[in-house]
Amino acid sequence: MAHSKLASLLQASKRVQVGDPAGLQEKIRKMVDGGTSNLQFIVDFDYTLTRSHKNGTPVDCSWGVLENYKKLGPDYVKKTNALRSKYHPIELDLSISLEEKIPRMVEWYTQANSLLTEAGVHKDWYEDMIKNSTCELRDDTDTLMISLEELKIPVLILSAGLGDLILEILKHYQLVHTNTKVVSNFCNYDEEGLICGLKPPMIHMYNKSESSIHDPELEHRHNVVLIGDSLGDLHMAEGVKNPNVILTIGFLNNKIEENLEKYKENFDVVLVDDQTMEFPLAILEEIKAKTSS
Repeated sequence: MAHSKLASLLQASKRVQVGDPAGLQEKIRKMVDGGTSNLQFIVDFDYTLTRSHKNGTPVDCSWGVLENYKKLGPDYVKKTNALRSKYHPIELDLSISLEEKIPRMVEWYTQANSLLTEAGVHKDWYEDMIKNSTCELRDDTDTLMISLEELKIPVLILSAGLGDLILEILKHYQLVHTNTKVVSNFCNYDEEGLICGLKPPMIHMYNKSESSIHDPELEHRHNVVLIGDSLGDLHMAEGVKNPNVILTIGFLNNKIEENLEKYKENFDVVLVDDQTMEFPLAILEEIKAKTSS
């Protein structure tokens, strides 16, 4: 790895923080030795595949795409803002235990989803919602996703958001690929196309993992690159059959000074306020180079 893009990123970039350099090098070695045929990617969507800001201005996550849509009106916005003000600090508070958080997250999602029905959201709105939103994928996300498709590496996108909208965002960016599967909350619709509830099971921040699905294609892929933006995302690889190595990459988007050490303790690599997929792409290139050599 002496002269590779990955090596230079690890050595020179303040954006790339590593708590255990020797441990990371060992994981990278195992990934490279295993090649692309043993590899799978497990990725969060909001603020992971998508940017958290553009030039300092916050941008929409997938929920924001929906909540900021003009047809929903001020009453919907007022109610969703009240829910976020109540529950989002609980999600972000690292001092609150998982056992305490989970029932509160279920409360939040249940109430948020009932508001969609109350507001009369129609599935035909999604395309216009995205066009009128500020949601953007991180730089090089398209390059990464296209490379993974070309190499036939499975990508599992796990999200506590709205799966219907996430698929529409991927479609908008022409990134709906056969190697990619989205595990998220998908809606039921009535005969008129209005949301009338969610298909079970509810996916929230702390139960999204590979154990949510049974995909034979993944069973022989024991090397995992996991990418997320919260400590809860570290559970996404639960359910991977006989893992050989799980390399975790965490985007640290906010409260950087407060959370950096905690992230470095838990993720193999922490990407500090990085709005690109440059590092995951460098990991993939490293594995690909060895496989094709």
